[in-house]
Amino acid sequence: MTSKLKVLTAGIRVKLGRGESLDNILESYVKLTEEEKNSLRNYFNDSIKEDL
Repeated sequence: MTSKLKVLTAGIRVKLGRGESLDNILESYVKLTEEEKNSLRNYFNDSIKEDL
C-alpha cells in the first residue's frame, strides 16, 4: 500500500466511524483509480474480518 493510501485509510476510518458506507466514501474520492479503490476495499474488508 502506498503512503497516499495509508493516509487515506485514517480519514476513511473516521468516516466509517460516523456511519458512512465504504462505497459512498470511495465515490467521494474522484481522483482515486479503480485499482486504488479496490485496494482500499480489500484492506477494509480484511480489517472487518479480523474484528469478527
